[in-house]
Amino acid sequence: MTGENLAHETPPCRPGLPAITVTLTRPQPDTTVCTAIGKIDMDTTPVLRDALAEARGDDNAHLVIDLSAVTSMDSTGLYVLFEALHKHTISDGGHLAAVIDTNSRRAIPELHLVALEATFDLHHDLTGALHACANADADSRARDPLEEAARALRT
Repeated sequence: MTGENLAHETPPCRPGLPAITVTLTRPQPDTTVCTAIGKIDMDTTPVLRDALAEARGDDNAHLVIDLSAVTSMDSTGLYVLFEALHKHTISDGGHLAAVIDTNSRRAIPELHLVALEATFDLHHDLTGALHACANADADSRARDPLEEAARALRT
């Protein structure tokens, strides 16, 4: 289902608040990209959470969360991202990456950026994140299962 697009959108919950749009795409085999556009806060995180849950349910091993079009993010958004990281099942070389570019670095508080950098595989653009997912596939195919088992026993 490569190239498939699914959109989730919520209207503002209070007057004057912008809506968030979250789109799921499948630009390459075994990879889902979840792109958030707009403000991530307590009013809009349910939309992001639902989209990330749908992305986990599509049987793709890799997930990229693209935050390059986020205009602001509070701690509830950070919580939803950590929740996604915790729930993402990495099997058979699966990979989870996030995209944070110059614009989103201005929109996301510094403390949140530090937390994301410490826990996510961050990239400056979508191309880099997609390459990391493709390389995860290549790395998993290159591993010898017996060597992996022996390494696990040693640790």
